[in-house]
Amino acid sequence: MKYTMLSTFRLKTTLFWTLAFPLLLATFMYMAFGNLFEKDEMFKTINVAVVESENDDALMSVLESLDVNHTDSASKSDDRDDRTNSFSDLINMKIMDDSAAQKELNNQKVTGIIYTEDASLVVDENSYNATILESILTQYKQQKDVFTNIAKTNPAALETAIAGLSDTTSEYKEISLSSGNQDEYTNYFYAVFAMSCLFASFSAVTATNRLLANTSPLGMRKSLVPASKNTLIFSEYISLLIIHFAVELIALVYMTLLGVDFGNKYPAIILTLFFGCMIGLSIGVIIGAIPKLTEGSKIGISVGIGMVLSVLADLCANGIKDMIEHRLPIANRLNPACLISDCFYSLNVYDSYDRFFRNISIMAVESVILLIIAFALLRREKYASI
Repeated sequence: MKYTMLSTFRLKTTLFWTLAFPLLLATFMYMAFGNLFEKDEMFKTINVAVVESENDDALMSVLESLDVNHTDSASKSDDRDDRTNSFSDLINMKIMDDSAAQKELNNQKVTGIIYTEDASLVVDENSYNATILESILTQYKQQKDVFTNIAKTNPAALETAIAGLSDTTSEYKEISLSSGNQDEYTNYFYAVFAMSCLFASFSAVTATNRLLANTSPLGMRKSLVPASKNTLIFSEYISLLIIHFAVELIALVYMTLLGVDFGNKYPAIILTLFFGCMIGLSIGVIIGAIPKLTEGSKIGISVGIGMVLSVLADLCANGIKDMIEHRLPIANRLNPACLISDCFYSLNVYDSYDRFFRNISIMAVESVILLIIAFALLRREKYASI
C-alpha cells in the first residue's frame, strides 16, 4: 500500500487531472458565474421613481401600500414570526420631480418612473421588474374604471364594492420550500465533483495495468509473488481510495473557501465523496482489466467515459440531467456522475435523506458489481510464456 501511494504521487499527469484540473475548473466557473443567481433569479424590492401631481390620492394610496417604507399598521404586521403580510415590500418608492426621476432612470438607479397624473410608466428597458410595475398600474386602472362605472350606474353599491375589494386584498405567508441553496448554477460545481471522482479511474487503470504480466515489467514481478491476485488488487484499490478521498476533501475545502454553498450537511457530503471515489476507482479497475489493450488506450477510454457521464450530469450545460430524468430516468439512476451530483443536490435542497441514501446505495452496488467483474477478468489471465 505504501508503494502504491508513493508511486501515485509521482504520476504528475494523474494528479493534475484528479486535483489541479477540477480546482482550476471550479475557480473559473466561480469567476464566470459569481452571483448570477441573485441577479437573475432572486426577487428584490423594485426601486421606482414617482412623479406626483394634483388629484392623485387614489394612486398614491395604492403605491404607498406596496412601498417597503410604508408603516401603516394594516399592511405591516407586527407578528413577524408568521411572516404573513401584504405586498408591502414590493417597491421602494422615491418621490421626486421629473428631471430628477429621468436622471435616476438614466443612471439605472430605478427600474421605472410612474407619473401619477395619468398612471403611466416610463422604463429604460424591458425587464421582469418593469412588467411587475406595468401590471400594478394596469390593475389600478381596471379597478378605477370598475368603481367609476358603479358610481355612475348604482351609487348605492359602491360602498359594498369597495368593502369587497378590501376583503380580497392579497396577503401571503412566506414559506421556504427548502433551507438549502437553490442556486441552479451550483449544479455545475456538483458536476465538477462528479467528474473529479470519475477521474480517479485514471490511477486505477495504471495500477491495474501494473498487475498484468503481459503489459509491464512490474506486472511480471508481481505475478511471481506468492499472494493471490485478489489480495494484490484489493490492496491497490484501498491505497488509491485513501489517496483520492483525501484529494476530494481538499477540493471540498477549497470550493467552500471559494464561496460555493454546499449546505451544512458535511458528514453526508463527505460520505458522497467517499462513494464517488469508490465508483470512479471501480470503473478504472474494470477498464484496466480489459486484455490486449495498451495503457494509453485504457486511459483514453477512461477519459471518454468520465467526460460523457459528467456532461450528462450537467457539467457543460444546465438542464441536460433534468431532460434525461423526464425522458429516460433509468439512465440517471445508472449514471454514477448523476448519482454523485444528485447526492449534493438532495442534501442541499431536501430535509429528508431518502433520495440521498438511494443514490449512495446504487453507487455501492455498482462499485461491488464492477469489482467482482474485474476480479473475474484478472483471475482468468494466464501466461504460457512472457
